[in-house]
Amino acid sequence: MSSLAGRKERRLFDSTLILMACLLLVLAGFAYLRGGTELLGLGFSQGWALLARFAPIIVVSLLAAGFADQLLPRDAMSAWMGEESGLRGILLGTAAGILTPSGPFIAMPLAVVLLRGGAATGAVVAFLSGWALLALHRLVAWEVPILGWRFALLRYAVCLALPVLAGLLARVLVR
Repeated sequence: MSSLAGRKERRLFDSTLILMACLLLVLAGFAYLRGGTELLGLGFSQGWALLARFAPIIVVSLLAAGFADQLLPRDAMSAWMGEESGLRGILLGTAAGILTPSGPFIAMPLAVVLLRGGAATGAVVAFLSGWALLALHRLVAWEVPILGWRFALLRYAVCLALPVLAGLLARVLVR
């Protein structure tokens, strides 16, 4: 049975798409006013180049998320990260975010899989916050080499509690 069974299907033209289309029209209008058809053409050309570069990874990551959504043991997800998991679920979400070595093309579909799999909102907020603030791969590959170990570790230590706090706050706000 599909995890989408019993769920309200999202429409293709939802408010997010409409908002983004309006933003595109406004930006295209400003580009035209500022540089005519030449700037307008450059904007579309660069946008299509970005789409060609990132579309394959977005498609693959969303398809992988669809399979993960079907294969995820829902009972285990609810037990470990569901509404009744409390602080444990938030801590697990934080740890999963810290250990997820990826960019947004992987982390965001993973968050959707967690939500659909029965993880509580607070745990998923903690996952995304842990990934955004404390991902180990970013600390090791970027921050320490560029900023130095003292500053990088100071920033890391200062942010350490934030995913847990964000998860707890989300839990309170959802109730």
